Amino acid sequence: MQAVVSDLMQYRLLYTFFITLLLIPIFSFGAEQLTPVSLQLIWKHQFQSAGYYMAIHKGFYRDAGLDLTISEYSDNIDPVEEVLSQRFDFAIGRSTILAQKAKGADIVALLATYQNSPLMILTSEASGITQPKELRNKRIMMTPGAEKQVELLAMLLQSGITQTDFTRQKHNFNVQSLIKGDTDAMASYISNEPYQLEQLGVGYNIIHPKDFGFSMYSDMLFTSGAYLKQNPERVAAFRQASIRGWHYAFEHIEETADIIRQHYNSQNKTREALIYEGQTLKKLAFANGRFGTISSEKINLMLQLYLLFNRIDADYNFDNFIYKFQQNEQLNLSPEEQAFIATANSFNLCGYPLWEPYSQLNFNHYEGMIPDYLKLIQERTGLSFKTVTTPIWDRTLEGMKAAECDLIAGAMRTPKRSLYLDFTRPYLSMPAVVAVSSDYSDDLSIEVLLQQPVALIQSSAFEEIITNRYPDTRLVIVSSVEQGLKKIQQGQVIAMLDTADTISAAIGRFNLTGLKIVNPGYHNWDISVAVDKQWSDTPFLNILDKAVSSISPQDKEQIRSRWVRVQYEQSIDSTLLWEIFAALAIISLFFAYRYNIIHRHNKELTKLARHDQLTGLYNRRMLNQSLADSVAIAERYNRPLSLIFFDIDDFKLVNDRYGHKAGDEVLIQIAELLHINCRISDSFGRWGGEEFLIILPESPLNSAEKSAEKLRLSIAQHQFQTEAVIQLTSSFGIAEYQPGESMDSFVNRVDQALYRAKSAGKNCVCKDEPPSQPSE
Repeated sequence: MQAVVSDLMQYRLLYTFFITLLLIPIFSFGAEQLTPVSLQLIWKHQFQSAGYYMAIHKGFYRDAGLDLTISEYSDNIDPVEEVLSQRFDFAIGRSTILAQKAKGADIVALLATYQNSPLMILTSEASGITQPKELRNKRIMMTPGAEKQVELLAMLLQSGITQTDFTRQKHNFNVQSLIKGDTDAMASYISNEPYQLEQLGVGYNIIHPKDFGFSMYSDMLFTSGAYLKQNPERVAAFRQASIRGWHYAFEHIEETADIIRQHYNSQNKTREALIYEGQTLKKLAFANGRFGTISSEKINLMLQLYLLFNRIDADYNFDNFIYKFQQNEQLNLSPEEQAFIATANSFNLCGYPLWEPYSQLNFNHYEGMIPDYLKLIQERTGLSFKTVTTPIWDRTLEGMKAAECDLIAGAMRTPKRSLYLDFTRPYLSMPAVVAVSSDYSDDLSIEVLLQQPVALIQSSAFEEIITNRYPDTRLVIVSSVEQGLKKIQQGQVIAMLDTADTISAAIGRFNLTGLKIVNPGYHNWDISVAVDKQWSDTPFLNILDKAVSSISPQDKEQIRSRWVRVQYEQSIDSTLLWEIFAALAIISLFFAYRYNIIHRHNKELTKLARHDQLTGLYNRRMLNQSLADSVAIAERYNRPLSLIFFDIDDFKLVNDRYGHKAGDEVLIQIAELLHINCRISDSFGRWGGEEFLIILPESPLNSAEKSAEKLRLSIAQHQFQTEAVIQLTSSFGIAEYQPGESMDSFVNRVDQALYRAKSAGKNCVCKDEPPSQPSE
């Protein structure tokens, strides 16, 4: 019996030994799977960086396969340099990283911890200083770092206080200096110094830039472009785990304060101070209701402030600065989908510009309901689309077949199209209606109608649908809705088939009479995003489909209310119809008003980024973008494209003789003359100073010469109304785009033509002849 027990014990010991040997490699393997990553903080350990601490202690980084090492700030550390030199994988930066990016630093912002910066100016209650204007001739303690954050200087400048109107003092970070009157104000964090004064029973005033219109991101998590390119999945995992950590930290502020005191309390802060800091920073982190958001509009506004204080050059380039899928959390994207977005280049988007109000060109800007849907999809996925507009719908489909475009903004699924395109679920559905003569009977059936000539856009989805269902239909193919409606007026067709909104827009735009719209209740246009089948083996379509699914009825109503103004007639009770229309009008007005209020600020930012502030014309940045698009279309479809480059002759004499105010008034009136004399398809703007550029699509050199001569005469004959009436002339250079030519070469040739016009005595037009081809 003892032998049996002994054998059993030996067996159990041997079994345990082998199981242990088996488990050791498993545990070792698990440990080896954690990839080390490093993070450089922007300041000392405190609640300001709490999300990263909690992501460590709650295992969020471990779940993502990462092992994070955090380094707190020390003197003379530049977080951007630490990342670019590869000493750290990630870092936290203030808004000053924008200036470094503008100077060429290859960095990518992953999230903004604080939607409003904690930085503000603090004064004592006893000082009576509550407004920026009251800081004139006062002493302000300000660190070099705070001074580089231009929101403080911008707030002061707005009140007329320049950098010479106050005395800077070296910051000692001691609130006793305020209490004793050794300084009048100090740059402080809203989450730190106010708490110290409260503990001392001292009243204080906060002068915060956000309260004066200067809202700035702060504590932006960033990495290098090279690191992102090499490790897209790792960056995505680190960002997502960090966001989880931040949510946990702000949802469990007291627990987080305890963790900081136990493991990261290099500043010896009390638990109460950390809790106060967490509660204050939470308000800044969720100021717009969503953690981590970075919008290009707000970045552009911030850049304008840095430009104002000469911290960056006017030709800054911020392509690829914002991490591409900051909005992906709401789409529940898989790691594969996230990695696809992170490494994807821009996709060519075919857009049809003659389908108002769904899509149209306005000053070479592709806009309408469909572009607005695509903009929403871009924002929610982080994908980047580059629009390629085509003159007719048939050319749009040809572009897809030739793999010149990756996707179509709006298309309807048909059997033939499905052979070379994949489709998302529809995001827009509109009744198919017909326009007929005003005296045509409302009691018409589709079968009777289609026995007569009916106009339809070439290669329209309904061309295939109607041909299949009604083979004997007499379809008359047209290139535009306008052409089809005019054929009704001329008696060449009985009807035009399209959507109510498109037909209504064309009737209003071209002042067409004797027409009405009737809904025969036949079919709907179901509009989807169409994707070239070359992307079938990628997550591209799934990503787009998830984005389409995320579009709410409120989103759709807001988009529709911006573009649709006219409804169609239908054979139903008119009282009910008008009641419905009235209700829809009220709802549309409500959403339009609400949208206007919410987005007014963003529109101002967009205008600031695109337009010259004095004249309201496109600025040089927007002209370059518009020219790049026009060159791409001219090159792709072998279409003519010309440039007009002109400046005002002897403009310096205007400023010298009449003053800069008169000079500004002249430039504004030049802008008005451009609006009067340029075609709606032209793009034009202020290139710089008194120089202006006009982009003329579909214009060969001789047409551009006529346009330039017309404008030259208009300027020469104009009496510029300032304090004095001024007569001026301008000199013009023109050039036509040559296939294969670079944009820089194109602009340089028109610039040289302008120079020759100046040399020829001014007030004339000189054209550039393309360089002769070398003989072989």
